[in-house]
Amino acid sequence: MINIKELLKISKEKLSLSTKAGEIKRKSFSEKKKEKNDRFIQDVLEELEQNHNHSWYEELYHRNKNNLNDIALFYRGTEVTYGEMFENMRKYAQSLKQLGVTKGTEIPICMSNTPELVYLLGAISMIGAKANIFSTEFDKDYITEIIDGCNAELMFVEDGKYDELKGAIADSHISKIIMTSLTDSLPKTGNPYELFDQAHGKFVNSVEHHKQTNSNICDIKEFLKVGESFKGWLLSDVDLDDEFTITYSSGSTNSTRAKAIVHTVRSFITIGRCHDTDVQKSASMKNFTIQAQIPTHSNTDIISSISDSLMQGSKLALEPIYDKDFFIDSLLINEPTYVVATRSFWINTMKKVLYDPKYKNIKMPFLLIPFSVGEPLERNEEKFLNKGLRRLQAGRNKIPSPVSPITMSVAGGDCEHGGIFWILFRALQSKTPGRLLKKQVAGLNPFQMVDVAVLDEEGKECQPYQMGRLVANSPCNMKCYKNNPEATERFFIKDANGKVWGDCNVYSYIDSMGGVHMKGRMPSEKETLPPFVVADTILKDTKNILSCEVVEDPETSYYVAHVELQPEKTKLPQILYSADQRCKKQFGEDFTSRLLYRVHSFDESFELTGCGKRNGQALKQEGVTSKCVKPVEVGYDSKIELVSIGESSKVYKK
Repeated sequence: MINIKELLKISKEKLSLSTKAGEIKRKSFSEKKKEKNDRFIQDVLEELEQNHNHSWYEELYHRNKNNLNDIALFYRGTEVTYGEMFENMRKYAQSLKQLGVTKGTEIPICMSNTPELVYLLGAISMIGAKANIFSTEFDKDYITEIIDGCNAELMFVEDGKYDELKGAIADSHISKIIMTSLTDSLPKTGNPYELFDQAHGKFVNSVEHHKQTNSNICDIKEFLKVGESFKGWLLSDVDLDDEFTITYSSGSTNSTRAKAIVHTVRSFITIGRCHDTDVQKSASMKNFTIQAQIPTHSNTDIISSISDSLMQGSKLALEPIYDKDFFIDSLLINEPTYVVATRSFWINTMKKVLYDPKYKNIKMPFLLIPFSVGEPLERNEEKFLNKGLRRLQAGRNKIPSPVSPITMSVAGGDCEHGGIFWILFRALQSKTPGRLLKKQVAGLNPFQMVDVAVLDEEGKECQPYQMGRLVANSPCNMKCYKNNPEATERFFIKDANGKVWGDCNVYSYIDSMGGVHMKGRMPSEKETLPPFVVADTILKDTKNILSCEVVEDPETSYYVAHVELQPEKTKLPQILYSADQRCKKQFGEDFTSRLLYRVHSFDESFELTGCGKRNGQALKQEGVTSKCVKPVEVGYDSKIELVSIGESSKVYKK
């Protein structure tokens, strides 16, 4: 296992690339400016050691002690000030201490984005404990394993999740269950957004019902009463390298047993510091409303939405419902200035904005920074999303006409690395002549404290535009995968020069301007033709094709291109035939004879994982079915028709 101190030392050393890619990247600014920037970042990282070597709770308090009357949390009409938030964190900490929780205690948690989760995180941080936040989507045995892997005798469970967990809890060592409810922080007058929420039926308090079936359950009021008699010291001696959270990977490869990711306090405080205006050189987020709605077992939600919002003194809008069809309603409820969501959530929302009569007249002038995260955003999709943002008049509250409308922003960095990429207002292609001539989509640029490289199969740094394995180092790297030394060893890899990197596990290339372009996931076995290369060829038709995901059928060796057309495009045979001809020219007739097409309708779209990303495993499992077609020329007039392949997987050949 790699020591976090070693990774910090690596992150302080700016890359000195010997390859052509590094030489071109350095030419984009003077040596003098580069040296000045290097010194600045090293000073920032050293200053963290001197002035921020404490708990996440203490960092939040120091940053917000002069704005205690400002709104920290918004939840279905309830507003909580920073002062009230810190007081609630203190009360939670008192009860935890009274119940025997000490520094290093790991507490299992299964809760949504609610004020109660924020109070609990602050309390856990204050006393130096650890939060293990997991999902009900995991299988029962794995949940029991997670709970028993925590050394706390108590756990926190939301009432709406309890039925899915009670079997696993019964098989564990837990002796006390503190149960929260989505209704705990609703206004006393009731939920003012009930008309939005009622279709989901989740805002019902069932704590009393569950208490009747299990005497180990207590509600939040009973939990807080326990701590009223506590008179001891709450603040533990916590430093940057103490473990704080255990969250879980997105489940793209195994959604029921996602890997447990351990992050230290350093990850949270570093990314917060690097969003400060004096480091990032961008506008202050202090007057922003930031929406947290990604599932809480994802580090992306905890670090990039909850933590970063409070670090910047913003208002955190907590959204407990995570559903692509509810996302548009959540935006209308919370009116966020800034929100992160997967491209699939955004695409589904803009379909409603542009084509659903129910949302025909809605506007979102409050939405200044819509972020796409979790997956690469193709140019085809970005054009569609920006069309929806123009219809919504996004950002007009902050940037009124005639300034150009707001465009999609892009962020990235897997849960293991934290949010290491952050691009505001990304255009389809930048305005520099080089990009315009090449019709090149702008890549991602990492934060200044992040080192990135693309490695070939021999561990050497790639040339510009040469595809390879993306690796990165920063203080935001995870510490390890919990109880999984083999996976941890695979994550921390060495390049040809012996330098240690955190593996991003994706194909990528760096362009001549230093932009990082992330493509498909690295294969578990060597592939002759990575599927994303085929998808890129099909997606060259930006006018007609919206999305494309290519998978290799494990049983037949055929490739299936799952395609969704741009709305209102009807000449499907011609569109697929043109795509097929491009692939034939690019990859040859032998490969193209094994390439089939599966068209997803406007309403059907793509199946998603629990984290809202496209479910590649579901596409692979679907395999070759009667929904797969092949565009062919038939008759003397060479009319294009779609031939259904069927279950036999036999491709029609002329």
